[in-house]
Amino acid sequence: MLYGMHRLAHIAPLLKQYHLEHHRYVTEGNTGWNWRNLFLYIDNFETTADQWLLEVIPTLIFSAITGQWWIAVFYYFWASIFQEIVEHNPKFDMFPILTSGKWHLQHHIDSSKNYGVLTFIWDWLFGTYHARAQ
Repeated sequence: MLYGMHRLAHIAPLLKQYHLEHHRYVTEGNTGWNWRNLFLYIDNFETTADQWLLEVIPTLIFSAITGQWWIAVFYYFWASIFQEIVEHNPKFDMFPILTSGKWHLQHHIDSSKNYGVLTFIWDWLFGTYHARAQ
């Protein structure tokens, strides 16, 4: 679901408007953990709206439909504590199965590749996988 939302954010005008701000934010090197992440607030309204529209709300809807609330809890810990530490960190390449560090930053170089959130399995299946940036 999050893979699909991320791809949609590159073509749907409303989502794209917020997602492009996320790309600008990361390109300028504004990454890393901040205490505001505990409230799922990133840097400004646009980057926060991007996260809520593409990840938080779809995760809550999925958890409500399936009754699998552990997914929402897991996502909260990922998004509020780990995501900004590992996802946009070019030095982080510890977990090759996760969409972290160099692998995700490849998406910021070529936004037609590496849409995965947490895992790149969907990128493999849909042909959008690209090796991590070196």
